[in-house]
Amino acid sequence: MLNIRWGHAVYWVFSMPVLRMKGHPYVRQIYGKVALQRGPFVYCLEEVDNGAGLYQLRLPIGSQFEVQPDDQLHAGLNVIHASGERWTAAEGWEEHLYRSDSRWIKESAPLKFIPYFTWANRGLGEMSVWIEETLSEDV
Repeated sequence: MLNIRWGHAVYWVFSMPVLRMKGHPYVRQIYGKVALQRGPFVYCLEEVDNGAGLYQLRLPIGSQFEVQPDDQLHAGLNVIHASGERWTAAEGWEEHLYRSDSRWIKESAPLKFIPYFTWANRGLGEMSVWIEETLSEDV
């Protein structure tokens, strides 16, 4: 029996690690991608935090997550920070639709994931729940 008196508070602390959720391998639109979940919440990337072209972002398989409250969101909700990558094409695409001599440029990019239910509250822009996961030796 739990005896609680007026003026006292009871707090429960649950372990809520960040999970990399994957879809079934037959769903081609999310094959090789992950979504982040922490507790009951799914997180997403938003353009306002990560810049345009969210499809260019990658989450390396060994990236560590840092969960922090963010005062820009409602009541300081927790966001997830991770080290990621942005893969862009080398220059010279102005007048081409296809090329055989192009290459990818990989740059480090800090990633910020916000709770999915909060997106589109800070302006218009892209949003993505799924992000491509890369192995450390991918180039």
